[in-house]
Amino acid sequence: MVLNKHYYYDEIFQDIKELSLTCTDFTTWRILGTSHDEREIPMIRIGLGMDSLVLTAGIHGRESVNPVLLTKLAEEYCQAYCDDSKIEGYPVRELLNKCSLCVIPLVNPDGYETALRGYNMIRNPILRQLCKMRGIGAEHWKYNARGVDINRNFPCKSYIQQQLGEYPASENETQALMRVFEEYETVGYIDFHSRGRIIYYYRQAMPFSYNQHNHKLARYMQKLSDYSIGKREEEYLSHLNGGTPVNYYSELLQKPAITVETVEETAGFPLDPSYQEKTYREIHALPLEIINKT
Repeated sequence: MVLNKHYYYDEIFQDIKELSLTCTDFTTWRILGTSHDEREIPMIRIGLGMDSLVLTAGIHGRESVNPVLLTKLAEEYCQAYCDDSKIEGYPVRELLNKCSLCVIPLVNPDGYETALRGYNMIRNPILRQLCKMRGIGAEHWKYNARGVDINRNFPCKSYIQQQLGEYPASENETQALMRVFEEYETVGYIDFHSRGRIIYYYRQAMPFSYNQHNHKLARYMQKLSDYSIGKREEEYLSHLNGGTPVNYYSELLQKPAITVETVEETAGFPLDPSYQEKTYREIHALPLEIINKT
């Protein structure tokens, strides 16, 4: 995968699938579920470790940089594993045999395709019309094909209904990610979004000791990425900010859950693919650092 260009859903899907078929000795590939507009949600698991670190991107459709970066990351890690080489000094094969990676580059494929290519990419005519009636420019579309914000749909303490027809875990995409948390033995979760080059660690429903440990991990990540550490109050500027997958994961498993916001705060939508190369350099070693510190 060459950076600094747009990749559409079909290309990301095929890349992940072919990568796993090429590296059968240490990867597995599976479909986690199907979106409301009938697109399959792929995952690749890299490594032979019994435990896993979960990585997600593309929960918000318009955040088009990170799905490409996680696909590129999967490629780079697989190559380093095959070669028994290092990335930024980290011994990839050794670390991934200790703890595997569950890489889900595109949780919300319907929203991603809509933001990149317009509302005509919603194939279901009823869903397409309902989304268009929201009056939002396609390039700003962060929701799924039912117009639901997946990042506010998880059944945790902070969940608040934001529209009719929505309830906790009402969405196919939400359920697909929840299955990963429930079916795999995991050590932590990193969710990649795109706004501000900030690392958020604080989980309001969790005790001080949990947030203290999360903050320690965030500081390790900060040193590698040169991102800022989000303040506690910044994560809850509105009562509508709850229901996120990191909140759900932390409450379900009491394990580290961190949000990494890539790309400058001033970046406009659609996100320019020229952000990809610089952002990739900033984040590509973060999962290895977390595994190394686990």
